[in-house]
Amino acid sequence: MDRDFVVRKQVQNRAIVREVDQARQRELVRTGLIFVAFLIVAMFAAWQHHEAWRLETAAAVLHGERARELEIQRHLQLETAALRAPARIARIATTQLKMKAPTRETATVLDRVSVATLPASVVASR
Repeated sequence: MDRDFVVRKQVQNRAIVREVDQARQRELVRTGLIFVAFLIVAMFAAWQHHEAWRLETAAAVLHGERARELEIQRHLQLETAALRAPARIARIATTQLKMKAPTRETATVLDRVSVATLPASVVASR
C-alpha cells in the first residue's frame, strides 16, 4: 500500500487581474436606471393621490362653510326686509296668515329678570 501523493504547486491568484465585464456593467446600469425611473413614477403617482385627497377634504370643508354662509345670508336678507318694511309684514300676517293684532287686554309685557349677585359663601352656581 504504497500511495504516492502528488503535491500540486499553489497558484498565486494575486497576480491575476480580473477584467471588468462591460456587458454586465451596462446591464447593471440599465437595471438601476429602470428601477429609478419606476421609483420616480411611483412617487409621482403617490403625490398626486395625496394631493387629490387633500383637495377633496378642503373642498368638503369649503362646501360646508359656504352652506353656513348662505344660511346666514338668507337670515340677514330676511332681517333686512323686515326692518325696511314692517307694515308689509303686518299686512302679510293679517291677510295671508289670518293673524290678529293684540289688544291691550291680551298683550303681556315681559320684563327681564336681573340676576342678583351671589354671596361669597355660594360654591356653585348655574
